[in-house]
Order: sequence, then structure tokens, then C-alpha cells
Amino acid sequence: MKWLFLFVVLLNAGFLGWHGFVKDKPKVVQESVYGPPVSEKIHLLSEGSANGEQVTHSNVASNESLEEALNRVIDQTVAKSPALLCPRMEMERQEDKKQITQALNDFGWSYKEQEVTGKRPKFWLYIAAPDTPATAAKIVKDLASKSVDSFVINRAEMKNRISLGLYSSQERADQAKQRIQNISGYTVDVYEHMRNVSLQQVDIAQPVSEKDWERFVSRLDLTKMMIKLEKNPC
Repeated sequence: MKWLFLFVVLLNAGFLGWHGFVKDKPKVVQESVYGPPVSEKIHLLSEGSANGEQVTHSNVASNESLEEALNRVIDQTVAKSPALLCPRMEMERQEDKKQITQALNDFGWSYKEQEVTGKRPKFWLYIAAPDTPATAAKIVKDLASKSVDSFVINRAEMKNRISLGLYSSQERADQAKQRIQNISGYTVDVYEHMRNVSLQQVDIAQPVSEKDWERFVSRLDLTKMMIKLEKNPC
């Protein structure tokens, strides 16, 4: 009976010791590992890009970062796409607009026209006022005999000046000035000023490539027609 009691005591002591050891052992908390949703596809650098070009270790320079390599591929993709233009042309003379619209019709391009008002430099040719109105009238008569159109101005500060015409460009005004001086012998002056005039705008209403635009421009001398040319991107 004494040995049975001793065995029970030892058994209880062993159980209490084992239970204390298990309770004191810390429990390891495992963190969840994030993974992207299975519906999203991950593209590796070794896989083909949208335009079929691959970024591999062979075409990335040793001193080129991953971001630089990706930017280079994007830039190359953009460069392969042709730039499209929707140009706007602005001119003053109706004759110039007719030539441009005829060329647009020949190319089969759609376009829109509108008339706007804007300030443009004008170049007025004149002969300085002589001493008397009679002398001014005599100069006008002399110019008429040499096929030069002119008239005497009767307004205040310009009184007795002899008007020879208004020009839209410095080049044309200078040419007319030289011609009149050569055939008449009179000194001709040029007065530049700004005036409100009607301007013609023509917008190409469809995208055109740079190459097609160059073909169109080669048919016309736009430098003499255009007041303003805008090669607007579409």
C-alpha cells in the first residue's frame, strides 16, 4: 500500500512538470503571405512586350537600370507610330484661298472654312505733299501719263500727299516703290501701320501624315500665301 501511494505521488509530479513545460513554450504566429489576385497576369522582362519586342539581359546595357530599359522600349514604340497632323492655314486674299482649297480637293481631303477678323500690317506708298495743291495735281497727272495710278489726299495731316497704293507685304511694297521711282523720278516713301482686315481660315478636318503634308505643301508656294500656318497635332 505504501508503494502504491508513492507511485501515485510520482505520477502526479511528472504530469504537473510536463504540463508546465508545454504551457511556457511560446506559440509562433505565422504571418499571411500576400499574393496577387489570380486574375492579374504578371509580365516578366523576358516575355514579349505589346509590340513584340523583348527586354532581355542581352539588350540592356550593363550600366542601364531596369527603369531606363523599360523607358527606352516605350520610347521606341512611340517613335514607330507616325505623327498625324491637323493643320490650319490662314490667308488674306481670296485668290490664295481658292488655290489652297482646289489643292485640298485634288488630294481628297475634307476641310472647313471660316472668315475671321484680325490685325495685319499694311504698307502704304505715297509721295510727300508738295507746297501747293496745284503742284500735287500736276504730279498725279504726270504719274498717270506713265501708267502709275495715284490720287491726292485731302484730309488734315495728310493733305496734298499723293497716295500710290496699299500693300500687304513689305516685299511687294518695296518692289512697287522701286518700280515707281525708276519710271517717274519722284521719291516714294513707305508708311507701315496695322489695320483690321478679313482673314480666311482653312482647317484640314482629317488627320494627315507628315509625308502627305509635305506632298501637299510642295504643290503650293505657301510662303507667299500664308499669313499663319499651324501644324497642329491631331
